[in-house]
Amino acid sequence: MSAGSTLAWAGLGLIGIAVLAPSLRRTDAPSPAPATVAAVAPAPAAVEPGAATRRYARDPDGHFYVEAQVNGARVRFIVDTGASVVALTPADARRAGIALPDERARAMGAGGEVEVRPVVIDRIALGGLEARGVRGAIAGQLPVSLLGQSFLAETASVEIRGDVMVLR
Repeated sequence: MSAGSTLAWAGLGLIGIAVLAPSLRRTDAPSPAPATVAAVAPAPAAVEPGAATRRYARDPDGHFYVEAQVNGARVRFIVDTGASVVALTPADARRAGIALPDERARAMGAGGEVEVRPVVIDRIALGGLEARGVRGAIAGQLPVSLLGQSFLAETASVEIRGDVMVLR
């Protein structure tokens, strides 16, 4: 099995986070405010005039990868439109200053059940897009962090045409 297909299967194993997203909310505490996204000053070379737009080419392994700022720390993500929350590796969470919480949850993925630790991410910035109060999870089984719907749904659009993904 190639490294690319191993990565793909590992990512698919955590798509189950989408299945259990409601259970990732604590029942003994109020739900966090919904994530908010605001356009911030975009990087000049990568953004279309008048819009916070980012274009990404498909990687040779078939996936889209992005680099974003999580609480100011640079994190490499695989874009996973099937995951309902952003899922961070423990190393990425530490770099972003997110402590490993005691609370645990279970998620079912293609590879079976996995343990995750629910968190709320203060800030994710991707080019000219910024989200605050993003629901997420820390998952020890991930080889790379997943950029899921808790961030993507707060953008204006996610469009994939051929080998190009456009986020607005």
